[in-house]
Amino acid sequence: MSHHFCTLEREVELEGVGLHSGQSVRLRLLPSSKVGVTFARVDLPGAPEVAADVRQVSTTIHATTIESGEARVSTIEHLLAALWASDYTHVRVELNGPEVPILDGSSRGWVELLEQAGQRELTGERPIARLQAPVWLESKGTQMFGLPLPIPTDGSETTFRLSVGVNFDAPGAGAQSFDGLISAHSFAHELASARTFTLEGWLAPLQAAGLIKGGSLENAILIGSDGTPSSSLRFENELARHKALDCVGDLALALCARGARFHGHIFALRAGHGAHRDWVNHALASCALTM
Repeated sequence: MSHHFCTLEREVELEGVGLHSGQSVRLRLLPSSKVGVTFARVDLPGAPEVAADVRQVSTTIHATTIESGEARVSTIEHLLAALWASDYTHVRVELNGPEVPILDGSSRGWVELLEQAGQRELTGERPIARLQAPVWLESKGTQMFGLPLPIPTDGSETTFRLSVGVNFDAPGAGAQSFDGLISAHSFAHELASARTFTLEGWLAPLQAAGLIKGGSLENAILIGSDGTPSSSLRFENELARHKALDCVGDLALALCARGARFHGHIFALRAGHGAHRDWVNHALASCALTM
């Protein structure tokens, strides 16, 4: 990961549908002189803002939502994962709706958009968020565990290792795992293309809850009751890779406000957005995660 703060060389934009709201949203990424990622709801009076910060998380029900005053933005995790993993530390995000577009259900479109935007290095060296002690959190069948790693003494890169395991106890969605080092290159090639997914049996409850109004076979993998996916998988373990993508995006909420890199090893077993947030809060509160 880059040692220096970075912003976009030029602004870029796209339009897409929100997975849960079903609303069409135009989103712009702009260079910023302010450290962190700031979301601005330009469709609301005064264009209220909310920072990408774990302290601003208001809900984690099937997506991560941040909120401050009138500014509320949901399903931020795929965009935030791409921004943080690609080393963008100073970014303004303007959108004219309540939800970040889902695109194809992965981060691939965001990585491609960032390639169009280019990258400009800023003055200042990024701080390092280090795990100083083991952090364990277990709740309702999910487990999150973080381990410190030796601190490089030769000036080499920081190390972020991520190990993810999932098992939905259903045909086509059994035990899968992903383990790898997270960098801009590995994220783009190993995680960014992994799409969100749902099981056929989950559809009715999600719809009854007023969710996935914008969901389609164009932006999610549907695992049928017989285990058959709605489209060819991009990876044999695409479900685990997508959960790893989500974890990167949610962890970024603890790091973006200071533009920090991360040094440590995280294990996430059957974990989701709520577990990611709770683990981050526990790590920060216990001073095990320091910058």
